[in-house]
Amino acid sequence: GQFPVYTRNYTFCGNPALESEWRYTKYGLANLFKLETIDLAGNKLQGTIDYRPLYNLASLAHFDVSGNQLSGEINALVTPSIVHSDFSKNNFTSMRRFDKYKGSYQALLFCDVSNNAIQINAADRLDNIPPNIKQFFAQNNQIIGSLPDSMNDLPQLQRFDLSSNALSGSLPESLNNLPQLRQFDISSNALSGQLPGFSESFWSLQELDLSHQEIGFTGSIPEELVRFQSLKVLKLAGNKLTGMIPPSIGNMAVLEMFDLSNNLLRDTIPPELGLLEGVLKLLDLSNNTMSGVIPSEIGVLKGASILLGGNLFLNSSEAPLSLCLLRNVDYFDLENDTALCPIERNALSNIYDTAKGGEWTDRTNWEHEYTSYCNWHGVVCENDHVAKLDLRNNGLSGRLSESIGKLSSIEVLDLSDNDIKGSIPTQIGLLSNITYLRLSYNAFTGTAPEGLGELSNLQLLQLQSNRITKMPDISPLDESVYNKSTFVTDCGVPSAFTDPMECKHCTMCCNANEDCYPQEDNPISEWGFTYGTFAALLIPSFIAFCGMTVLSLYFFRKYKNRENTRTMSRERSIEEDDKYALSRIGKESVYSYFVTNEALGWVVAFATLGIQVAILIFFVMVMASEANLQEDTIDIQFTWKCPRDAEECRDTADLNNIGWFIFCMLMIAFLAKDSINGSKLIYHSSKTRHSLGSRIRYFIGGIGLCLITLVATYVSTVYNNTIATSNTEIIVNSVVVLFIMDLDEYIFALLEACNAKWTGHASDSDSEDNRSDEEARNVSSITEMKEEIARQKTQIASQQEELMRQRDQVAKQNDEITKLCGIVQQIQGSLMQSIPQSQSPLFESVTTQTSELEDASLERDAGRDGSVDEVEDLNQLPKDETAFEMREQVIGRRRLLYPMMQNQNELEEPRGEESASADADADPSDSENVDYESDKKAEF
Repeated sequence: GQFPVYTRNYTFCGNPALESEWRYTKYGLANLFKLETIDLAGNKLQGTIDYRPLYNLASLAHFDVSGNQLSGEINALVTPSIVHSDFSKNNFTSMRRFDKYKGSYQALLFCDVSNNAIQINAADRLDNIPPNIKQFFAQNNQIIGSLPDSMNDLPQLQRFDLSSNALSGSLPESLNNLPQLRQFDISSNALSGQLPGFSESFWSLQELDLSHQEIGFTGSIPEELVRFQSLKVLKLAGNKLTGMIPPSIGNMAVLEMFDLSNNLLRDTIPPELGLLEGVLKLLDLSNNTMSGVIPSEIGVLKGASILLGGNLFLNSSEAPLSLCLLRNVDYFDLENDTALCPIERNALSNIYDTAKGGEWTDRTNWEHEYTSYCNWHGVVCENDHVAKLDLRNNGLSGRLSESIGKLSSIEVLDLSDNDIKGSIPTQIGLLSNITYLRLSYNAFTGTAPEGLGELSNLQLLQLQSNRITKMPDISPLDESVYNKSTFVTDCGVPSAFTDPMECKHCTMCCNANEDCYPQEDNPISEWGFTYGTFAALLIPSFIAFCGMTVLSLYFFRKYKNRENTRTMSRERSIEEDDKYALSRIGKESVYSYFVTNEALGWVVAFATLGIQVAILIFFVMVMASEANLQEDTIDIQFTWKCPRDAEECRDTADLNNIGWFIFCMLMIAFLAKDSINGSKLIYHSSKTRHSLGSRIRYFIGGIGLCLITLVATYVSTVYNNTIATSNTEIIVNSVVVLFIMDLDEYIFALLEACNAKWTGHASDSDSEDNRSDEEARNVSSITEMKEEIARQKTQIASQQEELMRQRDQVAKQNDEITKLCGIVQQIQGSLMQSIPQSQSPLFESVTTQTSELEDASLERDAGRDGSVDEVEDLNQLPKDETAFEMREQVIGRRRLLYPMMQNQNELEEPRGEESASADADADPSDSENVDYESDKKAEF
């Protein structure tokens, strides 16, 4: 409602929401002669105020109607005793002059007409401000004109504010009688001219705000300002001040706010401003034309806000390091200006601060305010960007700053061998160009950041000898440059923690003793195998290969002998084959049961073979060679060292080629025999003469012998390649494996010691072996005899040739005998005619014998053997002279023929005996040749 000059009661004075409209009554405020305070602030009063009734309130000293919607004219001297009048924050448009004749003229101490719409001329309405006034506020109005000169005579004035109006002109030349003035604010007007020479009477001034004039003050900043030793706020911004900043400003000991922004100041910033350290809270020199180097003294203004933007510092050198880092100041508007405050320099300096740079062994240029960061110790730049930071073994401690992520161009970062604590900042994952990262031998804790897995160009990552408990899933790094030293962490045992850290793709695992061992894939991992799975595949593959080979040989033999219908009577017997198989597999091994039909022996043999393979495969190889480096039970010796002063890890083991040569010799000496015997036994199982059961027994025995030899060689090689650290150790390890190979013989000896009958098959074979040796000697003798027979055959052949020649001679002699017989017949005929009849019986006898002689001659011509008795029969012939002569001739002929026939018979009879003996002793494979020679003999 309207202002209640007349009302029916007085309770409204305490009502903060007085809105009703009051009517005139016979009772009014004018009758409240003892009323001292009227406070209607913060309501919704409207309209104008009738001041006439209020002037009768002689005791009223406090009048406050601020924060309403009142309008009209302001009368600050509302009552005779008014001391405090507040008309602020309304809609008043005018203001009465201060009437000197009123009693309140001398009493008014506080007057606030700010934040209205007052449109007056300051020279007319404010020329007689009450002389004892202390605080006068008229800001945020529409007051025009210039300030009256009467302001010089206000000895009690403490605060004067006419800011945000339309004042013009210049400041009075003589503001010299304001000894109590503490705040003088005429900012945001249209004043101009030069700043006056403030007199020494302003010794109490604390705030001076002449900023943001539409036209603006000109000239330079007066040196007299230094006299204001109580001045805390000096605002001259938004003018047209020129020249340089007086260095004497640094002597204003209590200056807290110094604003010279938006002027035309030039030259450099006086370093004397640094004298305001610990006092100055705001230094605003922005939007001027200052140039040169920003003094490092500015950076020591602890707790201050520094605004220097909009000047010409971009053409000068970099800003002070301490200023860019805000080591002392709270705010610097150019801290993100990469020309004045390079990001990488700020990042390096933050690293220096957080890593306790003051304790570094070498910190050359790291604390210099203006030296280029490319010249700092350990920093290498390319194209004005940090490419390498090498601070290894330099005494770093504290923690690693998150600003490390701002070194976006860095490729090499080596902070190893220091004492940096805390966790590795996640911002390290932002270093997309980094290829070399060494943080080893520090005291980093916690989990390594996930961002490490995003560093696609990383070629070396070493984090060993820290207290990192977990590694993220990092893809395998390229090992072509640093090989086994590419990715090193504390994933070995013994560990400093209960559960060692797991690192799937690490190339090297180190333990708490700073010993390391490569965590590399085995050579067959490229095929998707481990040592164990490859062995599991190798065993059945080997068995299958041997089986197919035996079957192929068997069918080939059967095909080759398909037309041979002869009996196998001359081949070895089953007992002889078993003896041969037993000699191959070994008589003192449980594997000898494989060539017997003893079921329990087969069980023992298979059990022994299984135990040997299990020990070799699962305990020796899998539990050692392929063991997890995070397990305490492994046999692996951590023989590698990753030195603090180099990135390349090296193997300290003494194993060399000599050790491997000795290993090969041991394997050949101890395992070659079993391998050869097993192969022979497998080949023996392919003979067609064996039964199916025999072939299976021989095959299984040979497979068992070859298989255990193959596994032992494979496992021993893998085991020593992983475990052995010296030439001596490789020999010891080989002996251990070879001892496992002799397990079958030890078990056999144990069975023999328990009961000799259990190993009787081997004992029986010993006695049979003696017989076999005798037979072997007999075979040797037969062989020698065969050789002698062959020699004799050669002689017989030559003798046969001689016999043929003699037969030709005999044929000739037979012809002569035939002729002789003809002569004899002629003689007989003549004798028959001349011999008397009394001698005819004798003649007949001679004739008969002569006929027999002819028959004998014919038999010789047919090749038949003659009889010696025939010669004796000739002695029976008559002994007359003629017959005797005939008989002697026949006998002579026969004596000539008989030795020749006798030699032929002697030659033929030995040859027949020798051929029979050779045929009896010949190998079955030679039977066809023997038959052929017999046929030839018969033909002959």
